Amino acid sequence: MADNITFDPPSNLSLLQSDEFVIAHSFRADGTLLQSGDTEAVNSAWVWKSYGLADARARRIIETDLSLPEVVRDALLSPGDQYQITYEDGWLYGELPDLQHKHYGDPRELSYFRFAFNGRLFISGRRHPLQSVDDVRRAIVGGKVKPISPKALFNSIFRRFLDLLKTEITNLSETLDSIEDHIVGENWQGERERLVPVRRQIVVFHRYLTAATGLFRHIDHADRRAFPEELDDLVEGLSRRAETLHSEGEQLQQRARLLQDELLAKLTDQSNRFLYVLSIMTAVLLPSTVISGLFGMNTGGLPLAQSDHGFLLITLLALGTSAIVYFVVRKIGRPRK
Repeated sequence: MADNITFDPPSNLSLLQSDEFVIAHSFRADGTLLQSGDTEAVNSAWVWKSYGLADARARRIIETDLSLPEVVRDALLSPGDQYQITYEDGWLYGELPDLQHKHYGDPRELSYFRFAFNGRLFISGRRHPLQSVDDVRRAIVGGKVKPISPKALFNSIFRRFLDLLKTEITNLSETLDSIEDHIVGENWQGERERLVPVRRQIVVFHRYLTAATGLFRHIDHADRRAFPEELDDLVEGLSRRAETLHSEGEQLQQRARLLQDELLAKLTDQSNRFLYVLSIMTAVLLPSTVISGLFGMNTGGLPLAQSDHGFLLITLLALGTSAIVYFVVRKIGRPRK
């Protein structure tokens, strides 16, 4: 599959077999999709069956399909979700991440794509509609993608997932660029509300990329000698691409962390300035408060109580004392050269 293929939905979505819980496609040896009613369907080169695992009927079909190895059935029907890739008895099977379909969920939320394939059959399962799987299926029906084997289909689906993740990471990077422009400028006060969800999304994507990269690295070291040559090349190519995207995710995560640190430094500096102003005001007003408290007591013998200029003298005393305190505080708080 070429990297620059677009995945626009075709106008005609004719299928070989379609139901609400299972979709099946048959292919010729050249990767051409056999349409419903095609007389060559029984002699197809290979078949793709996609199951909606949230439906009990789909799970029952897999449970009773004795043509599948028991370990493959168990992997497809496992109650828990965990990333894994295993090669055994000619089958490559496991569970990998994928983005939820944009029309049925949050496209920035990740879900799980279960798969198993050998040379003649590709089985996929999902609990939620998945974007990469549906994009590849639509491209196949539209004639834009022609997978000649189950291995080529797996390659197309996982590469499509990495392309979608690359697009999301690029969008997050552009958002970080905008936040960075505001933080280094003067209009940074509202950027914390923008940065927090972006960093959370980067952490989520980076976590899944780390898991996927670790899986490929594990299977590359553990099972590589047991692989046929074509699977060996497939795993190696996908592993390199996942590691490249993982490195971009790490750089993006580092940028988000640095921007958060810069934003916190600006917030701290602003708080310190506010505290400094508040401290000066408190120090300046303290003498006046003390003087007004003393001369406001209802006791006898207060000085200047009988003087016609008492109020003016006390006011001048309070202002003078406050001025002296102000200049002393400013001199103490002024940084030394």
